[in-house]
Amino acid sequence: MSASTRRMIGWIVVGVGIVIAVVGAFADQLGLGGDGPDEFGGKQVAALIVGIVIAIVGIVVAFWPGGAKASDPAAVPTQAGGGE
Repeated sequence: MSASTRRMIGWIVVGVGIVIAVVGAFADQLGLGGDGPDEFGGKQVAALIVGIVIAIVGIVVAFWPGGAKASDPAAVPTQAGGGE
């Protein structure tokens, strides 16, 4: 996977995590809360925490230094002159 693809996937994961966290935080105002409009329920706390964790994982994926591995055929240096 190229670095730009990994970066894009990471930012998409961050976006999904933020959406989950925001929906969890504002579930009552969005009409999704079941504990009453003035109570921050356990499901909201869980959604908020899960969303934040997903966003953090996305940030790690986006900024993870992806160097070429030794087993990667593209990482094997070749001679510029062709052969001997």
